[in-house]
Amino acid sequence: MSTTPTRAMRGKTVLITGANSGIGLETARSLARAGAHLILVCRDQARGAAARDDIGAHSADGTPDLLLADLFSQADIRGVAANISDRYDHLDVLVNNAGGVFSQRELTADGIEKTFALNHLASFLLTNLLLDLVKAAPQGRIVTVSSEIHAGNLDWDNLQSEKRHKFLKAYKAAKTENILFTNEIARRLRSTKVTANAVSPGPSRTGFGDNLTGAAAAFPKIMKKMPFFHSAERGSQVVVYAAADPELADVTGEFFMNCKPRKSKPITHSQEAASRLWRLSEQLTGLAAESDASVTRM
Repeated sequence: MSTTPTRAMRGKTVLITGANSGIGLETARSLARAGAHLILVCRDQARGAAARDDIGAHSADGTPDLLLADLFSQADIRGVAANISDRYDHLDVLVNNAGGVFSQRELTADGIEKTFALNHLASFLLTNLLLDLVKAAPQGRIVTVSSEIHAGNLDWDNLQSEKRHKFLKAYKAAKTENILFTNEIARRLRSTKVTANAVSPGPSRTGFGDNLTGAAAAFPKIMKKMPFFHSAERGSQVVVYAAADPELADVTGEFFMNCKPRKSKPITHSQEAASRLWRLSEQLTGLAAESDASVTRM
């Protein structure tokens, strides 16, 4: 299996969230060198512009497009999705990469706990809003960045840290939700040309966790000194593989690490859990109400 994108990416349009640093930036660099046209969705103007210029300097397709959106905000997600839909007629690859971890329980402006909002709901909402564009591609791909340390179970009464917040436990749960979402959307898209796969970059030295405060701040600092941690460039290889490798044209509903299929935990294969999470996510993003309204108008 090749981990290097080929000229097959020339002329393809790829959207990457959280593309201004870490795994997202390295993924964007690799796919840009391979000839893909990049759309970078970033939160910060200055960091996004720096990433755009960096990637553009090494791109075989010129300067990427930079779009700003705060993925904590459902209004921002809807706004950037509308912008993309106005500007593009298809998306070949959608990479849901943005994520984070938070020391304390904090809520977004939408009243959603931040870990759950950024790591899961943002990907869920953006993917659903852009799904028609991915379907319009000759062979669309959805790649969602998860983790090998995803949780083995979900506490449905504590998905948003309602009872208690432990930063690592909340993050692990969100990574399980990433895989459940991937498996469910793959199932729903079986009759289409779109594939959906989840990946783990493995333990990578990035800026992830640098925002943690208090006792929690020591955790990423200690972990990143461990010899089994590798570079962000190496971690990004599996994302590039899932986004670009021709061998995966018909592969869907898989979880990859080190560019090889890896068995995810049993809960991620539960149809009951996937359906329950999907329904809850529809309700929290307003997609359920929009679907009901659409049916009523018919």
